[in-house]
Amino acid sequence: MKKIIILLIFLSFIFAAELRITSKFFNYNSKTLQSIFKGDVNATKGKDNILCNELIVYFNKNKKPIKYVAIGNVKFIFSMDVNSTYKGKADKLIYELKTGEIILEGNAFIKKIETNESISGDLIKMNKITKNIEVIGNKKPVNIIIKVNQ
Repeated sequence: MKKIIILLIFLSFIFAAELRITSKFFNYNSKTLQSIFKGDVNATKGKDNILCNELIVYFNKNKKPIKYVAIGNVKFIFSMDVNSTYKGKADKLIYELKTGEIILEGNAFIKKIETNESISGDLIKMNKITKNIEVIGNKKPVNIIIKVNQ
């Protein structure tokens, strides 16, 4: 119980109540500036949510998160703006906070909740800042479903 309380205090200090992560295992390495979370990982920040088997959070020298890497059975919801919320899954997710780039690798799938439009491919690149989306299909072709008003 003491470890959980220390972990919660540590996380609330580092993330300033903006990012909340729960998992079965936690390790912080002060030399590499990485936190590793394993087992039923659930990371929430505002409307954004990532569920996965393992999450690595990279920090800068000021102990501010700069990058998230989610691995294994990744499911997520990202709010791109007021009118665009995406739900999806992938084998791996990389999120660069400074550039807003989100890379989905392996069995990548996203669906825009508001319109039910979806995209799948081997690799999907999304950007929360520019709102651009790029899809690459190697093993399987890119599959896009667009809602067309007639």
